[in-house]
Amino acid sequence: MTATAITIATHKGGTGKTVTAMALGAGLARSGNSCLIIDLDPQGHSTLGLGVEIEDGAFTVREFFAEPSIPLPRILRETHIPGLYVAPSNIRLARFEPSLYMRPKREELLWRGLRAIRDQFDVIIMDCPPSLGVLTEGAITAADLIIIPCQMEARASDGLVDLLELVSIMKGETFEQWRILITRVDSRKSTTNQATMASLARWQEKIFHTRIPQSEPLNQAQIVRTDIFSFEPHSKGALAYEAFAKEVLRYVR
Repeated sequence: MTATAITIATHKGGTGKTVTAMALGAGLARSGNSCLIIDLDPQGHSTLGLGVEIEDGAFTVREFFAEPSIPLPRILRETHIPGLYVAPSNIRLARFEPSLYMRPKREELLWRGLRAIRDQFDVIIMDCPPSLGVLTEGAITAADLIIIPCQMEARASDGLVDLLELVSIMKGETFEQWRILITRVDSRKSTTNQATMASLARWQEKIFHTRIPQSEPLNQAQIVRTDIFSFEPHSKGALAYEAFAKEVLRYVR
């Protein structure tokens, strides 16, 4: 067994990137897949959102990137969901990130690190920071599938070209395993929704069938530091992410 590596990336905030990472990981784990979320966002929202506390002196993703590095297996933490693990992160990663630009072959660090754990999981999800910096570069390099969350708003396509250009640089122009996930859909805003889909029309074949609705329980689950399925399993958000997890399974080896 070799894990499928999924990178969730966008350099625009407020798209539901981290919510998607947590819900996808939880959804896949609930369906019997062993899953790891690598929290590459220095804000640590995936770590916090899954209820993982980082004690003083505990190893985090920062220690994996440091020299000498700590292997990923020593960083992993269990979550409250059976089969779901997290490689935690916090603000210390932000202070350390600039030094990565001086490392040779920095974009390959994560790809090489995953080799030690690929046979332990079915799926590895990398939650990127909202930027196109070195951490996102590394996650794109390591990815088998790239998921790009786009909020349902009139300017949803803004910046998408920049991200796809980075994907082309890191993965090569022939790489086609990237998909767009439409998030924060408000069915009452029909005009905005139509404008959004029109702006994304040239990528129509790359858009997931599942769309994630605007759902307050998704935000509330983060506040109480749990996943949407544990918090409100029958909410619109939970049902949408359950469907999305099933759709993603088509890409899992």
